[in-house]
Amino acid sequence: MHPLVPILAGLLAAASAADARADEAPLPAPTYRGEFVVPTGLKLSGSEFGGISGLDYDPESETFYAISDDRSERAPARFYALKLALSEKGIGTLDIAATETLENADGKPFAAGAIDPEAIRIDAKRRKIYWSSEGDGAGRPQIFAAGMDGRAERSFDLPEAFLPDAGGTRGIHENLAFEGLAISPDGTTLYAMTENALVQDGDKATFEAGSRSRLLAIDLRTGKPGAEYVYETDRIPFRPKEEGGSADNGVSEMTALPDGRLVTVERSYVAGVGNHIAFYVVDPKAGEAIGEGTAAADVAPLKKTQWFKIDEGDFGGLDIDNIECLTFGPEIAGERSIVIASDNNFSRHQKTQFVLFTFKKGD
Repeated sequence: MHPLVPILAGLLAAASAADARADEAPLPAPTYRGEFVVPTGLKLSGSEFGGISGLDYDPESETFYAISDDRSERAPARFYALKLALSEKGIGTLDIAATETLENADGKPFAAGAIDPEAIRIDAKRRKIYWSSEGDGAGRPQIFAAGMDGRAERSFDLPEAFLPDAGGTRGIHENLAFEGLAISPDGTTLYAMTENALVQDGDKATFEAGSRSRLLAIDLRTGKPGAEYVYETDRIPFRPKEEGGSADNGVSEMTALPDGRLVTVERSYVAGVGNHIAFYVVDPKAGEAIGEGTAAADVAPLKKTQWFKIDEGDFGGLDIDNIECLTFGPEIAGERSIVIASDNNFSRHQKTQFVLFTFKKGD
C-alpha cells in the first residue's frame, strides 16, 4: 500500500465525520406532551377569541401573552394574557386571564383595517411588549414598542427597502411581512423576519425554490435599524392534490435561544395534503450582513440546520394546524419546554391549537 493511502483515508474519514456532525440536530429531539384546542367561535364579552399569530412567555408572572391578527374588524386589535397548566402529561387547562386592547400613541384603538398584528415579544426587564404589523391601511409594515397595557409608545423606523413604493418594485410582498420577532438574550437587539422575500430580492417560495426572506436587527438602546441578513426558506414541500390548489411556505415565527442563536418556524400549507411545520436554528452572528449598496442576491444566506419537523400525523397522530407561534415555556421535570400555537383564521374549518413539547437541556 502506498504510504499516502492511510493518511488520505484518515483525512477522508475525518471530513466525513465533520459533515455528519454538521448535519446533526442543533438541539435535542423534542418529546410531544399534549395539546389543548380552543374551538373556533368562543367569545369573551362579545369578542371572538382566535387568530393567534404570536405567543411569548413571561417567567416572572408565569403568564403567556398571545396576539390576535384580527385587523380590528371583529373587535379592537388585541392581545391576551393566558395561564396554561403545563406538565409531563400535557396542557391541563387554559385560562384567558385578560384581554388587552392594542392602542395607538394617542391611546385610541386602531381603526378597522389600519393594522395587521402578527408577532409579539415580552421585554420583561423594561416591562414592554414589542409587536409587529404586516401592513397598515397603505400596506406598510410596522413594529411597535408598547406598554404592558397595549398603548403604543413608539413605532420603530424601518429601512426604506422594506417599505412598498408606488410602482411595486420595492418593499414587502402583500401579507408577507414581519411574521417573526425575537429579543436577543442580552436585551439589546430586536430581530424581525419577513415571511418571504422583499419584492426587489426575489420571488415568493415556489415548488422549485425557496424565498430569500430578510432578517432585520434593531438596536433597542437607540431604536435604530441595524444589520440585515438573508434567510432562505425551503421550497414548498408538496404539490396540491388537485391542479391549481393553494400552496405556500414561509417563516411564520422566530424566537431566541440563550446563546443568541435563533429558532425559526417555517409553515407550509398545501391543499389536499395539509400542514408541514419545520423548525430551524440559525446564528446571525456567524452570518454575512447585507452591505450598503449590496443586493441581497449577492449575499450568502444564513446557514440553517433543521431541529425537527411536524407533518400531518407525526407524533402519534397529531393533527397539526396553521402554526404561527413559538415560545419557550417553564421547565418541566428537569426539561425545557416549548409551546407552539396555531392561527385559526377565525375559520370553522380550523382550530386554535396549543401544543406542548419538552426537550433535554443538554450539557
